[in-house]
Amino acid sequence: MEVYAARQPIFDRSMNIYGYELLYRRSSNNYYEGINDKQATAELINNAYLVIQLNDLTGGTRAFINFSEELLVKEIPLLLPKEGIVVEVLERVKPTADVINACKKLKKFGYKLALDDFVFDGSYLPLIEIADIIKVEYPALDPNQQHQMIEQYQRQYSLKFLAEKIETREEHQTALALGYDFFQGYFFSKPVIVKGAIPVMN
Repeated sequence: MEVYAARQPIFDRSMNIYGYELLYRRSSNNYYEGINDKQATAELINNAYLVIQLNDLTGGTRAFINFSEELLVKEIPLLLPKEGIVVEVLERVKPTADVINACKKLKKFGYKLALDDFVFDGSYLPLIEIADIIKVEYPALDPNQQHQMIEQYQRQYSLKFLAEKIETREEHQTALALGYDFFQGYFFSKPVIVKGAIPVMN
């Protein structure tokens, strides 16, 4: 039986690969095929760790993996090696007390946290204070807003910022000038499908 995952590289300011975002794929179709966040992440982790092998997906860099509210509260990221992953808190996750406590525990044990598709909301401040990376959908926000946010949070919380959905050289150059630390998007690479096979038992 064949299983699939996709990976999209994340680059630093020197164009070195910092890591790969791992994306759930149900088949060889290179797009998300309807499934809930919890099940998608569970299957992705199974395929990446038990079938394909994580190092083959990341080349020894970090795997950015999305986690739903339920998986965070159930402490599923703690089952994975902290050196190999960045725990992405999905934008749909509400900053409840349980979520905040789960993220604080991850930080205590040395895991890196990223807030996905970030748009400022005061209720997220407890997560902002412990996050390592904030991912911003670059085309969705005015560049001046992005610049102000990066300056404020880098100074106040020593955060790093990742610009998502960079699609042109001009966008990359502008994002560099705005102060982003990491970059991801079709300008660099579309997600690439990686296939593995579950051994058939006789």
